[in-house]
Amino acid sequence: MKLNFRVGVEVIRKLECYEPSTIELVGSHVCSATAKSRDYYRHPAQDVAHDVFYHYPMIVDPDGSLWAEANRYLLSRLNGFVPVKRRTLESIAGDLAHFRRWLLEEEIDFLTDTARPRARPTYRYCAYLHDEIRFGKLKARTAKRRISSVQNFYRWLVVDGVKFEYPLWLENDAALMFKDARGFQKSKSVKSTDLTRSFRVVKSNDDYSEHIDDGGKLRPLPKDEQVALIHALKAIGNTEMTLAFFLALATGARLQTVFTLRRQNFLDEPYKGAVSHRIKVGDGTPVSTKYGKQMVLLVPLFLYRRVQIYMNSERCHQRMKLSKHVYPENSDQYLFLTRTGQPYYMAENDPFTFLYRNPPRGNAVTQFIRQQLKPELYRLGFEFEFRFHDLRATFGINLLEERLRDYPLEDSSMQNQPNFFRLLMYVRRRMGHANLATTERYLSYRQSFKLAESLQNGYECYLENLMAVIEVADELE
Repeated sequence: MKLNFRVGVEVIRKLECYEPSTIELVGSHVCSATAKSRDYYRHPAQDVAHDVFYHYPMIVDPDGSLWAEANRYLLSRLNGFVPVKRRTLESIAGDLAHFRRWLLEEEIDFLTDTARPRARPTYRYCAYLHDEIRFGKLKARTAKRRISSVQNFYRWLVVDGVKFEYPLWLENDAALMFKDARGFQKSKSVKSTDLTRSFRVVKSNDDYSEHIDDGGKLRPLPKDEQVALIHALKAIGNTEMTLAFFLALATGARLQTVFTLRRQNFLDEPYKGAVSHRIKVGDGTPVSTKYGKQMVLLVPLFLYRRVQIYMNSERCHQRMKLSKHVYPENSDQYLFLTRTGQPYYMAENDPFTFLYRNPPRGNAVTQFIRQQLKPELYRLGFEFEFRFHDLRATFGINLLEERLRDYPLEDSSMQNQPNFFRLLMYVRRRMGHANLATTERYLSYRQSFKLAESLQNGYECYLENLMAVIEVADELE
């Protein structure tokens, strides 16, 4: 029986990066040491992007000690002008903690260097991951990510001076094909190993799927479900959720963007005659987007006005009073706060993130959908799967439906028309897609799923007619 080793990932809310020295320089800070040692000075770290990193993960062994090599590798990821994202670092730490747990359970030294390939830690761990996939405990995509994290760790060990007599994997160059932002086919050379190639991640190519791959499997809501959703929100009466859902449905913004909007975004008076108001989001603004992508949200004027009314309401002001976070200006406060004054989603650049072990990341929204919205939908006679991100796909399809009225889908030459290309670029810009191929999936969905739906309805009518014939025959007998 194998022992269960508890290798954990502990998080330091605020990690200060500095270089200790016995020499005092201009701008250095003196630090008091223990009684047995002398004081030292703290100099700003030269090889990290920032002096402070929030929510820094550490890998802790079962005895409470740190796995030295892995934690030094994590620290090295802070080097460079652009710091690694917090979630990326946490993902790497989680993968290495899983690797460490397996090493301890199997009593394997991660620095083992042997002539027999299958006895090397990298190959043995790869075989273990394949077993986990075969037993249904792990997905191929997750396994491939974990082996990649382990490979990068070993690459750093080599750079750090660790010598391996035998190769840890077989590596060669491979061509990766992709489409650029304008839809042109491109290729780039990448390093490929026999370990990562062993995991075949099968991409779904279901033409008749009711989901769209847009940073996850999103399901556009049909018109009747959209109407039911609005009725359910009205019946529940949660003003913050109602406005947030409308903003997502009207702009295509992701959850992290909607719930990091600030009061300042709704203070300006729209231009006379405007039908919508432009809000800049992404890097350079306090509003978060995926990968910090800069884009502009077009908020319909009727919705913009309703948000302004909410901002001046007693309900909104009461929630602001309960907030423990005091920003330089009231306009820096989040637009939507919970009943206790906490943000639903905390921006990555929020100066108060270090106060939380786990900063709010939309869990309260998920809880609202599960505990209030779905039961209300069921009460109204609707039962369908729904996530907040589905509103983004719904916006995309609604936008296409509106803009495609002038473009007949049956026209085979449609894709060669400059106007149609401009349409795709418009939808791509509104949704903030980095790749035009993602936008094209919305068009493919509209064509393929509607065709499948039509065929299915026809087939069901055919079966219904057959059933009617059988029932008539039974009555005659």
